[in-house]
Amino acid sequence: MFIVKIRMTFVVALVMVLTATGLWATGAGEEPAAAADRETVFDPATGNESPMLAALVASGDLPPVHERLPNEPFVMEPVERIGKYGGTLRVGDAAVAYLNGFASIHEIGLFRYNMSASAITPDIAKSFSWSSDIKTLTIELREGHKWSDGHPFTVDDIIFWWEDVQLNEELRPGGPRGVFKPRGELAEFKKISDTVLEMSFSVPHPTVMDFLGRPKRSADPFMMLPKHYLEKWHIDYNPDANELAEEEGFDDWAQAFTAHYNSKWQLDPNQPTLRPWIATEEQSGDRIFVERNPYFHHVDPEGNQLPYIDRIEDLLTGNVQIQTLKASAGEFDIASYYLALADLEVLKANEVDGDYRIIFPKDFAVSSAALFPNQNAADPELRDLFQNRDFRVALSLSLDRENLNETLFFGLGTAYPGVPPPYMSFFQPEWESPDYIQYDPERANEILDSLGLTERDDEGFRLRRDGEGRLSILVNTITAHWPEDALVMEVIKNDLAAVGIEIIHRPWAESAPLAEAERNNDLEMYAWYIGTNAFQTGRPDPGMWGFMRVSEQYWAPLWVRWFETGGEEGEEPPARIKELREIYEQYLQTPIGSAEYNRLAEEYFSYFYEELPLIATVGFTPRPMVVSNRLHNVPEEDLWWGPTTGWYEPYMPTQWYIEE
Repeated sequence: MFIVKIRMTFVVALVMVLTATGLWATGAGEEPAAAADRETVFDPATGNESPMLAALVASGDLPPVHERLPNEPFVMEPVERIGKYGGTLRVGDAAVAYLNGFASIHEIGLFRYNMSASAITPDIAKSFSWSSDIKTLTIELREGHKWSDGHPFTVDDIIFWWEDVQLNEELRPGGPRGVFKPRGELAEFKKISDTVLEMSFSVPHPTVMDFLGRPKRSADPFMMLPKHYLEKWHIDYNPDANELAEEEGFDDWAQAFTAHYNSKWQLDPNQPTLRPWIATEEQSGDRIFVERNPYFHHVDPEGNQLPYIDRIEDLLTGNVQIQTLKASAGEFDIASYYLALADLEVLKANEVDGDYRIIFPKDFAVSSAALFPNQNAADPELRDLFQNRDFRVALSLSLDRENLNETLFFGLGTAYPGVPPPYMSFFQPEWESPDYIQYDPERANEILDSLGLTERDDEGFRLRRDGEGRLSILVNTITAHWPEDALVMEVIKNDLAAVGIEIIHRPWAESAPLAEAERNNDLEMYAWYIGTNAFQTGRPDPGMWGFMRVSEQYWAPLWVRWFETGGEEGEEPPARIKELREIYEQYLQTPIGSAEYNRLAEEYFSYFYEELPLIATVGFTPRPMVVSNRLHNVPEEDLWWGPTTGWYEPYMPTQWYIEE
């Protein structure tokens, strides 16, 4: 049996810390309070800047700060106080293919969620508004905003991204993402002026803002591109683009263009960006360095251009264990993405010597780790079992969630089913505590026996009904993103072994091989978190809850592919799933909070309560965040954490500052 030993005094102390910091003042059933809109009017002529940039202005290598800022910058209210310029922020990344920790510090989008994901506010954009029929979204940019090379950023850069990249069949054979083509009909992007864009849809489509509220979704190069820089590689703008591509060693213009606009980690030092820190040299070795963008559009209330911090150094550890050790040694100024509560004992033991403090954001996920039986599994025996609700109920009853919570989450999580969180307007009280999340191995054994799984081998494991040996299920996880999944799987493995089901756990360091297995329908079962995504603004990003994207739906990928391809690929789903898809499409088009919204949402999500395609475990867990004592202006109250808000983004990295 896998066991994590902890001292009771340590657990009590931890609970006291969490209570004192206000983390548990908001229960799982209450919606967190919205953060204030931080945007105010500002006169750029009064702007101040980093000494690092002032020196370049003095030498004539850079225009004055008031010429570099937009007419109306984004005014960032500091968490504690006006900061000080200078210093290098030290961070680390275990997943070197994606740099998720580093990326979420320096990504800035058109919009941002607040800490609790209860409101969306402008960032790169100045404002947004909807037409009365919720079919036309108007986005206004900031006049005078510039790319990091000083060239104006305008609506033309968004139109270029849309018309010349997203709608170009050579660059995007599959076309734009589904969020830009509700009901299969493409959005229309229309330039009203250099600073005003209209995005029109054939149906009401409020969920596009849920999507764009995540900084990465509306950042460069994912929503806008520097047209003035990239057009020389595009065949529609340069008839010699193929010759240029060959000179650079590419096969054709499309390959060259893609390499330049979507460079590794978006850190091409030659490509202009809108981000707060930019690459100034080619990246190599085990460290990444970026430094401040002289044209960045944030300022503090006293007119100081942000960010305060001059540089970021990202250490590529490539290993979660090394990442944790370095965090506990105080080698990072901030760390949370790769940490888990299981690391807390070592983190607390080194807190003084490492010269850091630990804060505890609360995870948005309704389940920190859940099982996704693939109802389209290639193995006929497993497919038949996974499509059987009784078998899924038996799996759920076999899981000792209380033990899992105490063992890995210090008793601070909540046993919860795979349904939306209880503060949603459409939530039904009975959803919160269905009988199938109770620990009842006796009942689980009875159900499994009733399904014909009565024979066992010498080790007590059940035998398959088709005579093909032991009933074994291969469960895949990605350890670089969610290190606690491996620990959760050890507990789950023992629980299911107790009822005669063998779990073979396959952890992956990166997601690419797993994505390939999913495309080929080679997955039997997947363990992943159940994120609320945009639930706190009243609407989820489809993902695992819907039938919209096969890359994010792990329990019926072939049904999703059938929908995605209009029936040309995948497998035709049952009538009930087709009906659900239609309900979901209607739900996405209704105004949040309306009677029709609540009716459709209740009907749709009742399926997840009744049929449990997602077998959840423990959710709403705190996550440790290590913050160096030299790093200031980091929020420490009413904290949340997750992909919904862009990880570190609501912690407002541009107003962090370093003071020894």
